[in-house]
Amino acid sequence: MPTRRLFLLFLLTVPLVALGGVGRQAAVALALLLLAAASVDWWLARDVRRVGVIRDVEDKLSLADWNPVALRLSNPTARAMRLIARDIVPPDFAVEGADVMSTGRRVLLPAGGDVGIEYRVRPRHRGNYAFGTVYLRAQGPLGLTWRQHAVPGSSLAVRVYPSLRQLRRYELLVRRGLTQEAGTKPVRAPGASTEFEGLREYVTDDEFRRINWKATARRGKAIVNQYEAERSQNVVIMIDAGRLMGARADLPATDEAAQLVEGEAPAGLTKLDYALNAALLLAYVASVRGDRIAFLSYADEVRTFVPPTRGRRAFLRMVDAFYALDAEPIEPDHGLAFQFLAGRNLRRSLVVLFTDLADRESSTQLVANVLRAARHHLVVCVTLSDPTVTRPAAWDLTTASGSDATGFGTDQPHGVAPGTALYEKMVAQRLLDERAAVLGSLTQRGVYSVDTEADKLSPGVIQAYLELKSRGRI
Repeated sequence: MPTRRLFLLFLLTVPLVALGGVGRQAAVALALLLLAAASVDWWLARDVRRVGVIRDVEDKLSLADWNPVALRLSNPTARAMRLIARDIVPPDFAVEGADVMSTGRRVLLPAGGDVGIEYRVRPRHRGNYAFGTVYLRAQGPLGLTWRQHAVPGSSLAVRVYPSLRQLRRYELLVRRGLTQEAGTKPVRAPGASTEFEGLREYVTDDEFRRINWKATARRGKAIVNQYEAERSQNVVIMIDAGRLMGARADLPATDEAAQLVEGEAPAGLTKLDYALNAALLLAYVASVRGDRIAFLSYADEVRTFVPPTRGRRAFLRMVDAFYALDAEPIEPDHGLAFQFLAGRNLRRSLVVLFTDLADRESSTQLVANVLRAARHHLVVCVTLSDPTVTRPAAWDLTTASGSDATGFGTDQPHGVAPGTALYEKMVAQRLLDERAAVLGSLTQRGVYSVDTEADKLSPGVIQAYLELKSRGRI
């Protein structure tokens, strides 16, 4: 491929011929000379084939998080090279440093040296993806041509897992004995197990009788004894992958808020994405505490089942089982899922069901099956609030001095007619009331419920697990 320099040199011959500075034969000879020089330049750029390329990226990426990627280029030749390196990123990935994917990144690769190209990607969906071929374009030593080279074997398959950021943060806090900073509170209950687990710093509301005075004197700050609950219990994680779980759970409040800080489109995570993030963290916490983890996903039929397993192996099996799980545009068969679980003949277990509720009538089957399972197991029903319902229900439709151009309060979006806004608010409030009634009926009959916003789901689920463990409810 010719460079801009070669084009300019050819263009210079035009005014020379037009002004009579050189004859036609001389111009032809000059053009042939440039072509010969360009051919030699292209031939000399063949060393680009010797450039080594290593793509440094984790084979397991984290959904909706920025994941680092690096290209390491090494030059074994005795001549420096001017290169343009272009990587092929999966189309579902947002890219920070998009020139690497579009026009390519320009680098000067020193003789016998190496150089790194770094950028970040943020996957928008879970599943299996692949980075494509790395393309290198080298400029010849005369600067007249570019020579392109597709690096063989540079494509790379990766998996996109639910967000691992919370997991890594919790793991770090566990090592420091600071799990309350992960959004969970220390829980204590009379009659709970008193097997000694370790020491940690005193936090607000800790019982004074748990203060370890010897350790406090040694460290110069309040230290308390920490006790662990009973181990080797079953924790069954059930994931509803039906129609309602495919809805967006992080809908931006306004059109302006739809743009992220980096200028990219919103992540667009679904309720299923948030449920899997919370399930991943729950599985990790439960496995660390010695419990056996089982996993079941379903829609109109059972999609995946992993029997109760203990330890890190259980956690990894669960992750591999659900990382590519997608919501189906069909109604879930709750009865079939709970019937399948009953057929496993598991001993009393903590069953954590991630699902969603539409209204009282459509939730009848779910409630009946949850209550049936609650006769033998301790069931926790986890639901995510719907922003398309909670937002209209919170609209302020009063006419006040702070009203916007439509005559409504500032919590009401622009461009909605007064009658339409009032109707949407009433419908939303009715749906929330029916939802609360369904969850209330479950709670009254011994089913623990967690109903919260998307960004509070993981701490809420972990807190429920720790509280039920500490009370010896399982």
